[in-house]
Amino acid sequence: MIISPMPKFLILAILFVVTEVIIAFLFAVIAQIFYKRVGLDFKAIFKGMAERVFLFILLANGYSSALTFFSALKLATRLKHEEPKQTLDGFNDYYLLGNLLSVAVAIGYVNAFQHIQ
Repeated sequence: MIISPMPKFLILAILFVVTEVIIAFLFAVIAQIFYKRVGLDFKAIFKGMAERVFLFILLANGYSSALTFFSALKLATRLKHEEPKQTLDGFNDYYLLGNLLSVAVAIGYVNAFQHIQ
């Protein structure tokens, strides 16, 4: 009996689901530490997943300029964000860590995509 290897898509789908669950809980911890927000924010989780899928698709296709475009989009959405002064630093730390983690995970997805046979 010959067992065929798992298709690349299935491996990547499993990797994506497991990683996104871990990231959701990691962001909840980061939000609690830096931004004093407790619980899971499903809207933010969905937006983060969409960001990582967007970056993955463009980076996997060789469009490294997507990182610049992503940064500009994030900056544009952040410009009008108003927070009380006492929570502003916490939010900025949370925002920066979230963006760095999203980009790092998207690059990890691309690396896995390129190296899984």
